[in-house]
Amino acid sequence: MKRQKIKINDFKPEHLNQVKDILYENFEYPWSDSHILSENSFSIKKVVLSADRIIGFFAGEIIFSEGSITMIALKKEFQRRGIGTYLLDWFINLSKEKGVKNIWLEVSNKNKKAIRFYENYGFIIEDIRPSYYKDGSDALIMRYPVYP
Repeated sequence: MKRQKIKINDFKPEHLNQVKDILYENFEYPWSDSHILSENSFSIKKVVLSADRIIGFFAGEIIFSEGSITMIALKKEFQRRGIGTYLLDWFINLSKEKGVKNIWLEVSNKNKKAIRFYENYGFIIEDIRPSYYKDGSDALIMRYPVYP
């Protein structure tokens, strides 16, 4: 897949059902409708499009000098094509523009594919929250140092 065919657009409530489908495809305990729709003044929620079809969802925040990624999810058929890296590049560039020093995320210790993806990108495991998720898995707290 060529990256120029990928677009990142603002998430809108009318995207809810398509985003839910993507989350249900990827997670045992996907976000609720209210969680997907919730926002505050720091929220950044985007949909990823290929040929005008929603293929992914991104959620994060930039709060002063700290950034966080709360969700990156792609339809399985579009995974391992560089789109996740493209999203991270986009968010890190936005974070640099805003003066962010670190980007944080959490990921289940059972999600080996995501852990490997983030580690390969340069995220570092900083802490562990034992038995954090509904299934009893630990949350790995990961940080990416941003250099503006």
